[in-house]
Amino acid sequence: MNKKVFNIIGWILLIGMGASWIVIDYSSWYVLFLPLAYICFSISDGSIKKAKKIRKMSISQVVLILLSFVVSVGIVFGLIQLANYVINDSLHLTGWMKTFSQIIAVILSLYPVKFTFGSVVYKVTSDLNAKRS
Repeated sequence: MNKKVFNIIGWILLIGMGASWIVIDYSSWYVLFLPLAYICFSISDGSIKKAKKIRKMSISQVVLILLSFVVSVGIVFGLIQLANYVINDSLHLTGWMKTFSQIIAVILSLYPVKFTFGSVVYKVTSDLNAKRS
């Protein structure tokens, strides 16, 4: 498929999540849609080059990536739930301040996952590149 198509799909997912979050509020489906948007953007910018690298991965590397993905999703979910508790129960925010705080909380909760999951994927891909050379 064309790289622009994946870029458009990624933006549609992000804009759709943002709009539904403002209208409906947080849904657990966002934990699924956000990695899908990340994968779409990775394909569109060329980070995911070929499926041949996946075939060259060992079982332990695949398990490591899957485990780090599960842990990353757990971290995001836990941080979002913690932020939801603080915003709703501790601070009792309402209106635009609550919405703004929730947006900032979701953005900030994604950064630890970006570093943890990204570093594991980077390590595995660098190991694959080192084996190939």
